[in-house]
Amino acid sequence: MALSLRRWKPKQLLMSWAVYWVGLVAVKLGPAILESWRVTQLPEGHGSINAGFDNGLINYSIVEDGVKTFAASTSFSTVLLWTLMPPMALWLIWLFVRVRPGTPSLGARGQAALSEGTARAEEPHAKDDRVPVERVQTPNP
Repeated sequence: MALSLRRWKPKQLLMSWAVYWVGLVAVKLGPAILESWRVTQLPEGHGSINAGFDNGLINYSIVEDGVKTFAASTSFSTVLLWTLMPPMALWLIWLFVRVRPGTPSLGARGQAALSEGTARAEEPHAKDDRVPVERVQTPNP
C-alpha cells in the first residue's frame, strides 16, 4: 500500500504531527536532556541546571563543579516557528489534496470519474426552421 497524503484521514495527520514533534524534541533537545540527566546523577552540590526567559530569549545552562558544561539559547519566535509551521503547512497541503467524501475520485488519466448521465439534448431547432429577418436601413440625417 502506497503512502499517499491524498488518502490520509485526520487521525493519520495528527499522528504525523506527533511523530514530527517527537523527532524535533529528540534532535533539538536531545543533547540538553542527556546532559541534564547526567548532571542530576552527580552527588549533591556538584552540578546545577539553570533555565530562564529574558527579552524574548530562552536560556538553558548546566554548570558542573563550577564549570559551565552546556549552554544554549534561542528566541521564542524561533521555537514557535519550529513547533507550529511544519505541522500547519502539512495540514494546509492535506486540505487541498485530500479526497473529500461525496466527491468523485480521480480516474487513471487524472480526470474525475463521473457517471455517464443522460443523453445529450437535441438541438431545439433545425437549421432549416430559421425565420429570415429583414434588415432595414435608416438614412443618416
